[in-house]
Amino acid sequence: MTKKQQAVFTKLKLIFLILYFLILFAERLMAVILSIHTGEEYALVSGNMFNYLAYGVTAISLVAGLIMMIIVLPKMFVSVFTSKEYDFTANNKTVVMAVMAILFGGMMHTGFTLAPLQFVAYGFLILSMVIRTIECCKEEKNKSFASIVSVIYLTLLAMAVPVCYISFQSMPMRLFFFIAEFAAVFVLVPAFACMLMIFYKRGVTSFSFVFPALVLLLSGLTVALKWTEEINWFVLIFLVLTVVFYLSFGLVAKVKLAKAQAD
Repeated sequence: MTKKQQAVFTKLKLIFLILYFLILFAERLMAVILSIHTGEEYALVSGNMFNYLAYGVTAISLVAGLIMMIIVLPKMFVSVFTSKEYDFTANNKTVVMAVMAILFGGMMHTGFTLAPLQFVAYGFLILSMVIRTIECCKEEKNKSFASIVSVIYLTLLAMAVPVCYISFQSMPMRLFFFIAEFAAVFVLVPAFACMLMIFYKRGVTSFSFVFPALVLLLSGLTVALKWTEEINWFVLIFLVLTVVFYLSFGLVAKVKLAKAQAD
């Protein structure tokens, strides 16, 4: 790959990541401001303990996200609008930490939530991953299959992380559900971030069985504990797709990588 092509790919990755940060941050900021009286049972003034937790996590996520954005965005903007190169290798960890910081807030359902806008933000994050796969396919052809599998696998896994919703089940089932869904978010978001960090660095992610096992356990438990009240088909479908895709393609990619490294 020529230096000119590399520069174009780098700028595209930066543009998509910048859009992810700004759009999701703006949507979550509006959520905190406008959700005080909006959203009926999800309104902050409703007095439901869930809302205090969800809004607290969202507010902390925004503060952490803002701090991380102040660290990463200036260099990104400079690289996008000038010829100065952006060193993804050196900044990989910081960028992914910024992605994770804001993502925590995105996993909280609030009274004012613009889901389509959130999906647009996530779409730009996925596009940055697609660009990384294209780079990998051009640079290291022996990793092409594993890189393509990686971007699909990461997308499916991210969609299988449950958003935290309110529940009106009788106790103690409601308490168990709240514990399960918050545990899923606080374990699976860092797990996704870890896989994303590896992906940005190597062009392929980790195919360890630990990650799909965590999704199966935590997302599955969250769906199961709310089954009698409501079936979360979205999470259930992506949970199944994640596990099936890992078993069908992730393990194959892992074997191909090991063989390529041996050769």
